[in-house]
Amino acid sequence: MSLNNKQWLGLPLSLVWGYIAIAVFMTGDGFELAFLSHYIKALGFTPAEASFAFTLYGLAAALSAWISGVVAEIITPQKTMLIGFVLWCVFHVLFLVFGLGQANYALILLFYGIRGLAYPLFLYAFIVAIVHNVRSDSTSAALGWFWAVYSIGIGVFGSYIPSFTIPHIGEMGTLWLALAFCVTGGIIALVSMRKVETPRHMQTLSTREKFAELGRAATLLYTNRSIAGLSNFLAPAIAVVLLPWFSTLGVVIAYTALYVVAFILCPFIRVEQPGFVRQETCKGETVGIS
Repeated sequence: MSLNNKQWLGLPLSLVWGYIAIAVFMTGDGFELAFLSHYIKALGFTPAEASFAFTLYGLAAALSAWISGVVAEIITPQKTMLIGFVLWCVFHVLFLVFGLGQANYALILLFYGIRGLAYPLFLYAFIVAIVHNVRSDSTSAALGWFWAVYSIGIGVFGSYIPSFTIPHIGEMGTLWLALAFCVTGGIIALVSMRKVETPRHMQTLSTREKFAELGRAATLLYTNRSIAGLSNFLAPAIAVVLLPWFSTLGVVIAYTALYVVAFILCPFIRVEQPGFVRQETCKGETVGIS
């Protein structure tokens, strides 16, 4: 498989529409972060119940992130993104109509939890496409662009647009608008990536071998994808545990303490960085390791 070397500031031009799709999709996915917890409480549920819905969602996202890379290798990134796209749209509609629409807590948990499986399949399958379509020395820049468009979508537009839409169309209207963004992003991705090539050797594996590869995905628990998913699970889980005993301020203090602990631990973490030279002294001699 040939690699496309055309790029702009590290952005692979052959995948540029895929990056745009990620930004648009994650904009829609990020709408709810600005107000959904408050909206669930406004329906009559307790803060702990609202936080538990996000805990379940985060757990589902962590499990999906755990296997997304291997699934993309087995059935191709395009098919994996299609599965994630369809799952998100279907269960978002069910979540709005039968969960929030009827203020049914059990259905909120069911449909919102299942929807949590969707976005990692769509999102992280694109990383597989990136890795297989850029040179190894360009991967860092290409992945940097990935996280940039992801953050712009979920953290910038996804959080900012609801401030304009909620006063005019309300919370439910904004959540329906999120569906339009995700449908647009999904269509852009599926159309633009039709001719993107990835290795197909794993598609010829037997069913037993494919399940074995999924089992091997357990090792990915220590990678960035799964840790990111686990953070989505643990953060609201902490809130669920603390809210019955402490106020919201107590939860904020707990999060702040975790930030401080992480800040202290970071200088002690040593990770080998390919391409960088580290100087070590061995028996009086300086040795360069690259």
